Amino acid sequence: MTTGVAGIGKTILTHKFTLDWAEGKANQDIHFTLPFTFRELNLLKEKEFSLMELLHHFFIQTKGIRRYDRFQVVFILDGLDECRLPLDFQNNPIWTDVTKSTSVDVLLTNLIRGDLLPSARIWITTRPAAANQIPAECVRMVTEVRGFTDPQKEEYFRKRFREETLAIRIISLIKTSRSLHIMCHIPSVQQYEVEMTLDPDTAQPRLILSDDGKKAHDGGVGKKLPHNPKRFTRYINVLTRQSFSSGRFYFEVQVKDKTLWVLGVARESVSRKDAITSHTPENGYWFLHFKGDKLSFNDSPSVRLPVRAELQKVGVFVDYDAGLVSFYDVEARAHIYSATGCTFSEPLYPFLSPGLHDGGRNSTPLIISPVNQTD
Repeated sequence: MTTGVAGIGKTILTHKFTLDWAEGKANQDIHFTLPFTFRELNLLKEKEFSLMELLHHFFIQTKGIRRYDRFQVVFILDGLDECRLPLDFQNNPIWTDVTKSTSVDVLLTNLIRGDLLPSARIWITTRPAAANQIPAECVRMVTEVRGFTDPQKEEYFRKRFREETLAIRIISLIKTSRSLHIMCHIPSVQQYEVEMTLDPDTAQPRLILSDDGKKAHDGGVGKKLPHNPKRFTRYINVLTRQSFSSGRFYFEVQVKDKTLWVLGVARESVSRKDAITSHTPENGYWFLHFKGDKLSFNDSPSVRLPVRAELQKVGVFVDYDAGLVSFYDVEARAHIYSATGCTFSEPLYPFLSPGLHDGGRNSTPLIISPVNQTD
């Protein structure tokens, strides 16, 4: 398994490996290199294949091969963090027949476990947050693509630009430019991306959640639901299933085409039923509030924030131990606001409110989105 933050070069690494093999420069003990991406495999989620059929589907030139166990084969599975298959290692059946059809999920879990085509080598790339989807007993080696340190960046520019004065100007520009600094900073928080799903047991009865727990919008009418102490009843809020009591985490939410939304984190003990005078940090909320063309952070008093352009996607980063909550404009790669010196003494939950639909003017859902950055 190879891990690394978004954009660090994991996919390029697999391409270089494959190219060197194809050109006869390296790894000539391998007979077949078979690269897959999880983006492609996601599209086959509802279909069934045998392993042979799956290979023929992606690599038509392999149709004449019947006995892969006679060859040294490497499967490259790129982008585990983008996988939308269950990868149910615990409950999926053992599958050993390469000619027998089953779901792609069963094929993958058995291939990774070594039950299906045990002679094959498997190389998985992923961002760190998704690495734990693969059981530890299935991983023999872990490598990390780290990129350059600051001194190495300077060394790179000095080698890339032989003219010393030009290299110095470029290095100085990167160090002093706010926008370039932010471009470097956002990937550094994106490495803490955590998979989030909304918890229907907390959703206010007007809210409609998607089956995958990624989208929420106001349905207009409150549903009759059984009593649940976790459920918001007064405010149109929903929490995620995931909570955090230490460390760092990051997630992104698409807010495009919304006229009203609320997004941030809340402590576990926030009131779910009663009216409160203010949704402030003192009451367990840290969030951005957007209405019309006005953006603010919910402090006391409220902190008005500039809106440079229509927000498309907002990133939320929390360092629990440092008492930090930061918000980012993902598309503009810009920092919006940071609340520092926060005191967290209980679990924090990401939370959001898509707002009332307002006669259809605010009917677009809020969408929890995976970090979308080319590797």
